[in-house]
Amino acid sequence: MIARTVALLAWRSAVQGRLVIAGSLALLAGFQFVIVGQASAIEEAQSFSRMAEFIPAFLQRGLGSRSLLLATFKGTIAFGYFHPVVAVLTAVVAIYFTTEPAHEVEAGLVDLTLARAVPRHAVITRALVLACATIGAAVCLMALGTRAGLWLFAAPGFTPPSAATTALLLVHLAAVAACFGAFGLALAASVRRWSTAFTVAALSAVVLYLIDFLAIGWPQMKSLAWISPFHYYPALSILAGDAPRYQNLVILMTTASALSAYAYWRFSGRDL
Repeated sequence: MIARTVALLAWRSAVQGRLVIAGSLALLAGFQFVIVGQASAIEEAQSFSRMAEFIPAFLQRGLGSRSLLLATFKGTIAFGYFHPVVAVLTAVVAIYFTTEPAHEVEAGLVDLTLARAVPRHAVITRALVLACATIGAAVCLMALGTRAGLWLFAAPGFTPPSAATTALLLVHLAAVAACFGAFGLALAASVRRWSTAFTVAALSAVVLYLIDFLAIGWPQMKSLAWISPFHYYPALSILAGDAPRYQNLVILMTTASALSAYAYWRFSGRDL
């Protein structure tokens, strides 16, 4: 009964947010398709050797030899999975749906929902399920966008990232998005205004990405990098094959689980 209720609530939210879902998924998949086309054109012109000259010096100092991976066909395609637009957009889409409980409280819709003998936790579960489903759809479509681009643009001799590497990159991206989504859920369970929950969570994603990025070449910032979920998405190390396989995922998913548990606890006892 509860599962059916959650499914119905999630379907209602998905219909209401269908333009956000469709637009975001199309952008994420299309980005991968385009970046494969760009990488193929550069590879055909044999221009990747010159691209190394355009990598900023602070990135070369901070990343060392891994920075040269960005100036390869494989690295350019993989960059589509940790590009700032992709990384932040995936997190923000998750935040959009996990902060919906705050909107329902603000608009008084939660009273109509709970008047039908719906348990409080169903409101939180609905947001969590919809966010996870959207994240899953996003990474799957990104992989399909890459495969479609390779099929259309890449010559047989080009070497893209392996399927295992692609899967590991996308799983880490999904875990980061889940972490921010859970943070948005915790905020939504605590505040009364949707704009507050969404803005704080979305800005946190942007700021924490910047912290992790600046830590590459700014030693003083490295002491703060551990607070950023993006710090636990070592994309170039994954691409190079020397990243821990599970450690970072455990940290991300444990954080997401803890924030989600807090959201359940906070929403169950708050005054609506």
